Amino acid sequence: MTLTDEQKDEIINFTSELVKLPGESGDESKTAERVIRKMKSLSYDEVSVDEYGNVLGILKGDQPGRTIVFDGHMDVVPIREPELWEHTPFGGEIAQGKIWGRGTADMKGALAAMICAPAYLKRSEFAGTILVSASVAEEILIGAAFSKILDRNDVDAVVIGEPTGLKLGIAEKGRAGIEIISHGTVAHSSRPDLGDNAVYRMMEAVEKIRTLPRRTDPVLGEEVIELVEISSLPSPGNGSIPGECKSFWECRLLQGETKESFLGRWKKGLSGIEKVELKIAQINLESYTGVNMSMEDFLPGWITDNNQRFTALVKKSIGECDRDLALYAAPYGCNALVSAGVRNIPTVILGPGDISLAHKPNEFIKIEELLKCAEIYGTICRTF
Repeated sequence: MTLTDEQKDEIINFTSELVKLPGESGDESKTAERVIRKMKSLSYDEVSVDEYGNVLGILKGDQPGRTIVFDGHMDVVPIREPELWEHTPFGGEIAQGKIWGRGTADMKGALAAMICAPAYLKRSEFAGTILVSASVAEEILIGAAFSKILDRNDVDAVVIGEPTGLKLGIAEKGRAGIEIISHGTVAHSSRPDLGDNAVYRMMEAVEKIRTLPRRTDPVLGEEVIELVEISSLPSPGNGSIPGECKSFWECRLLQGETKESFLGRWKKGLSGIEKVELKIAQINLESYTGVNMSMEDFLPGWITDNNQRFTALVKKSIGECDRDLALYAAPYGCNALVSAGVRNIPTVILGPGDISLAHKPNEFIKIEELLKCAEIYGTICRTF
């Protein structure tokens, strides 16, 4: 697929417009409204919004065929360290061959490309159905909202537009949030002998988990088990020995790990420590529609079979767009964990931008890469 100059300008300007619309997880309404207007202006056959606030656009080819879904999330993470930004975080500035601002790479550039590119095709140029999903809350509840789209549509293949630098994502680490809760006895801090300090028990548990052997995989590399938060009760703790302590761990999982196998390793590592509770975290968030979203924070990793028909088709599409093929194993979690890891739907991750820029000051996307990505998306639709 080759874009016209007018189409290129439209994708660039639409990306900039989306970047100018802040929208953290649970606050994507303005972005959703803009996506709806854009889909309608591009003559999508159907445009709908579900109870979570996901926007779904549908394009139908002249001939029957399979169904492919392109998914891009609308939410962005908060601005941190604003003093380090050289461009206005939500300015959508176009300079130096780049578009600057929060969400350019992660992932409003890809979202703009996947909304526009399929709509540029004539209905005679593709068969079957193209779904474009603009999903919500991915930064907090990976896959929870996208699951609604997959529940209601019989999908044959999935493209997730997370930033890969146009490398073809054929594998991804899973993720889990694990909580350790240690219990003790509250007492006055002047008489620690009358209490049982839950923090000391947690310190022992933390050291046990830090020395837990890590699994490795030739494709995905080493799993990640990282402590990110500790808190205790009572809080504030002035004058009191803490009777409870909680630690939260962010984990990146390898293929084949299950809840039972992963927690089993932790329980074995914590053996001998009394009054310690272990559980998978539960995440809750209210959507901008007012509906509560929730998920258990455990999603398995996945690796695509290189002989899979859809993977081969995407490889061919990349080549047809004069882009060298490079394979990619995603170290982060995204909505592909639901489509590929949980549901075993043929899935690839493919998008413009550098993941190392995501969630950081001075995020940007290269315009050349953005436009090439749109060409690849369109070619995938035409050949699917």
